[in-house]
Amino acid sequence: MNYVMLHDASLEYYAIDLVVVLAILAGLRFFSGMVANISLHEVLSEDDNAAVGISLSGAVIGVAIMLMGAVAGDAGGSLGQEGLLMLGYGIVGILLMWATSRLFDHLSMPNIPIRDLIQRGNIAAALVDAGNLIATAIVVRAVMSWVDGSTYVGIAVVLAGYVIAQIILYLAARYRLAVFARRHPGESLQQGIADGNIALAVRFAGHRIGVGLAVTAASGIVVYAADNVPASLLVWGMVALVMFLAQTVISIGARLVLLPGIDVGEEVDVQRNAAIGSLEAAIYVAVGLVFVGLFG
Repeated sequence: MNYVMLHDASLEYYAIDLVVVLAILAGLRFFSGMVANISLHEVLSEDDNAAVGISLSGAVIGVAIMLMGAVAGDAGGSLGQEGLLMLGYGIVGILLMWATSRLFDHLSMPNIPIRDLIQRGNIAAALVDAGNLIATAIVVRAVMSWVDGSTYVGIAVVLAGYVIAQIILYLAARYRLAVFARRHPGESLQQGIADGNIALAVRFAGHRIGVGLAVTAASGIVVYAADNVPASLLVWGMVALVMFLAQTVISIGARLVLLPGIDVGEEVDVQRNAAIGSLEAAIYVAVGLVFVGLFG
């Protein structure tokens, strides 16, 4: 009995995928510096700007997560087709990471300059940016695995899934902003991030990643029908929204059980207690992982 599921032909495809992935990750570094109009070498090694490093790390992890979905699909018909498909998904991934940052700046955090704050070394801003990139990538990766990744039509479906993901993550951001405003009348979560509240940023990033994980459960519930893609996407989006709402409610219950008697609003938002912020973030991510295990 053969216990190893590899053969010589597969190794050629794996080699092509790895080469393309490394090239894409290298290209991401240069693309990030070009878009930000900065020298990453100077900012990271001379200025020691940790915020820029955290933000770039989120982008690298995000692109890698997206490519997980691409390499997990069926192989292309030939080595050339496989390389072109991987390159296409990689370029789309980099562009989506760039678009994700811009949409986050202008829609979810419109009152503060996230990019400027990161370049000035604001760790809190970098954490929420990285969390947003990773959350988006998790959802897009689920869509890539859901569709037939060996066709160029799959890229169009991935783009549609990306739009749905951004809508849900926007709703998640509005929810966090509303909760903060209710707990602290006259103050805003965005200003807390601008002021460098790392505990608040960790919780916010954890919530987004948890939502991203929960939303991926839709890919394990909804059947992808290649002959009726619009209907499949509509159902996927509806189930994803339900998963987001369910994850939020269950996370609240888990927080009450794990952190009884603790005023998380006071501890995280006012006292900047990173321990409580980290635990809340862990709860959101843990519930999201449970959803992936149950339905993914």
